[in-house]
Amino acid sequence: MNKKIDVSIIVPVYNGEKYLSECLESIRVQTFSDFEVLIIDDGSDDNSASIAEEFSKKDDRFKLTKIYRGGVANARNRGLELSKGEYIGFIDCDDTVEPEYLETLYHAAKDNECDIASCNYCIVRTKPFFLRWRVHIRKLKTGVYTKEYYLNHIIRDWDVRCYLWNKLWHRKLFFDNHITFPKMYFEDIATVPRLAFHANKVAIADKPLYNYFVRANSIMTSVKVEKINDYIMSFGIIKNYIQLNGQLDTYKKSLDKLSKIILIANYYNVFELHLHSHSFHGLKRNQTIANKNIRAFASDSFEAKPTAPVVSEYIINPWDC
Repeated sequence: MNKKIDVSIIVPVYNGEKYLSECLESIRVQTFSDFEVLIIDDGSDDNSASIAEEFSKKDDRFKLTKIYRGGVANARNRGLELSKGEYIGFIDCDDTVEPEYLETLYHAAKDNECDIASCNYCIVRTKPFFLRWRVHIRKLKTGVYTKEYYLNHIIRDWDVRCYLWNKLWHRKLFFDNHITFPKMYFEDIATVPRLAFHANKVAIADKPLYNYFVRANSIMTSVKVEKINDYIMSFGIIKNYIQLNGQLDTYKKSLDKLSKIILIANYYNVFELHLHSHSFHGLKRNQTIANKNIRAFASDSFEAKPTAPVVSEYIINPWDC
């Protein structure tokens, strides 16, 4: 009979040897002990797997699983399949957590009978010099919030961000509602509101317990065609899901605000894409097409479909960049 575990932590890894030891060590020394760490190595060709194996030899709470380059969404989905915890958390392999991270989040969720618990975080830059600062905006104060209040904030992805890693999720949110991560960039933006939609209530701990490292040349700091497309698509997935579940009126104002945020971001993102490619040929066309699709998702005439929505055409033409 499998022993019940309080928390499963999923750590997707791809070529993270420079940071993985520090990440796993910060988990190992948690003040909360009843957890498992599912390290999903996605075909790394550096020493990431060896580092993970060393941790698993020293501490049987750490478990390494190897898959082959299916992307971070696939790695997270594989971790979900293997998880045994009542609550599930996600930590990126190049980040670290404070020693009381799990203890604080677990008891915030358990003691308040919440399906989600969230903490504050610090942003850490290592180049050109070390800088660590606590985030003072984009957060709610310590307390327990209704699902509707929390989801209205998180849809906007502004005062509450759609990050996976500063939260614990009750496993039923995934498994009872058949929610997995879509294979795309910004899969967290496309997934977090769908999970929150099914929560009963949410506990917030206003403590900076997660250290989010901003690395040069990381996936999140690079600009590419697919990222711009998927950012817009994430909005369509959220609205499609809420509308299919008959709650559009409850969250319409927040969805409208998100569409405006994405419209503004789109102008900058497309401009930066062309700037990096050293060509402004097709800039206006790409911005126009992208905005057309954002507005199509935001429109009152948008019709939800049982499957994920598709855009009317490929949003950004890579041959123009």
